[in-house]
Amino acid sequence: MRHALIHRDAERDTGRDTERSADERMVNDRFTALTPHETYGGTNWGACFFGWLVAVGVTVLLGAIVAAVAAAVGSQLDWTADDARGNARSLALAGAITLAVVMFVGYYAGGYVAGRMSRFDGMRQGVGVWLIGILTAAIAGGLAALLNARTDLFGDLDLTPGDLTADDATTGGIVTAIAVLLLMLGGAVLGSAVGRRYHRRIDSVL
Repeated sequence: MRHALIHRDAERDTGRDTERSADERMVNDRFTALTPHETYGGTNWGACFFGWLVAVGVTVLLGAIVAAVAAAVGSQLDWTADDARGNARSLALAGAITLAVVMFVGYYAGGYVAGRMSRFDGMRQGVGVWLIGILTAAIAGGLAALLNARTDLFGDLDLTPGDLTADDATTGGIVTAIAVLLLMLGGAVLGSAVGRRYHRRIDSVL
């Protein structure tokens, strides 16, 4: 009697193990049926975050270099405040172009890092780097507005309305901001696409 009960329990346990093994095989079959891209593809926000950190670092570094060069040139030319006011439009245009180039290069580097860190969807990683940059800029701008930490872009130059009006400054600022945002996006996407080429070369060998 005791042996019969033990045998029955063993059969019951064996049946449970068989059902469990069948379920595990079914899950494994579903997992292996997916392609690597379907399993691991999509936006890698960790890579995007580190790419954004690189973008910020490169931007700050290039900005410091540009500021040092501009200060050295201004010192050599012995420019005064009157000279700056007289060339306000030229200085504003040069500053806008420099800002656009610096941001493009910085986000190109960030996009490259994100694309290189991610196995798939390199261009998505570039967009992710750009979105993180936009989000952090919006948060920083909101905090600055909340703390009333507003900065007059042309206040140090003491520009008169005859040199650069408030409407000109506002319109130019909006156009520059849009251009910079688009260049940031383009740089991040281009950099991530270039970073993704590393994985494509490995795939071609394998």
